[in-house]
Amino acid sequence: MSEAATTPTTLPSIAVVGAGVMGGTMIAALRAAGWPGTAITVAEHRPERRAELVSDHGVRLADDAPGAVADADVVILAVKPQQMGEVLDAIGASVSPAALVLTVAAALPASFYEERLMDGIAVVRAMPNTPSIVGRGATSISPGAHATEEHLALVERMLAATGLVVRVDEPLIEAVTVVAGSAPAYYYAIVEAVVEAGVMQGLDRDVAVRMAQQTFIGAGALLEQSGDTPAHLRERVSSPGGTTLAALKAMEHAGLQGVISAGANAAVARSRQLGVELAG
Repeated sequence: MSEAATTPTTLPSIAVVGAGVMGGTMIAALRAAGWPGTAITVAEHRPERRAELVSDHGVRLADDAPGAVADADVVILAVKPQQMGEVLDAIGASVSPAALVLTVAAALPASFYEERLMDGIAVVRAMPNTPSIVGRGATSISPGAHATEEHLALVERMLAATGLVVRVDEPLIEAVTVVAGSAPAYYYAIVEAVVEAGVMQGLDRDVAVRMAQQTFIGAGALLEQSGDTPAHLRERVSSPGGTTLAALKAMEHAGLQGVISAGANAAVARSRQLGVELAG
């Protein structure tokens, strides 16, 4: 893949296999990054979803996955990890040896793809999280054995509209799951708990939901824009002898840090276990 392949006039052609939530997010990101719909070919079996993609993004449709990837410079695999082996068996002979394969599936190592594709094909793993849907995501990318700096730069450009994109070595990808991949669910669970606490103290549920939602959004924006550390911002809110400090001490006593660590450890363990199970 030459440097010229990433210029606006010679954008690489893209095949997307699977157009669920993450596949659709990748398509939207590509369109925002300047790819015309005619440069994106999608393999998706649901008729209503196919029609939606054409209407929203003007993409091309393929009858099947091998047909979608046959002439693509970049192949994005956006199916579930449990389906990936079957998909790779179907497309392995159709993917160009010069293509870049970008996978957004969890758990499976780059070697899983490299062993099922032609020798030397470049593979990059990407781990986006669900806020990528609204352009506020945090995505890690990790190169396989044959991926180059040029491949990584292209992936960064493709994913720029999803939010933050960072490079990590593949052995750290489970750690990224802890702080980004699964973390939105932690956030939602904490918001739920705060809402329930407010309701128990007498607030109307609708008021509690709206107040908690705005407070967490505002706290995140302040953390992003202030340049302060989470610890410093927490200390600024925690006046000596005040209500916030009392709440934080009670949470600490109840084992807040231990609860988060336990969840993180469980997520990493399950990711590794899933990778072993699916690799056979």
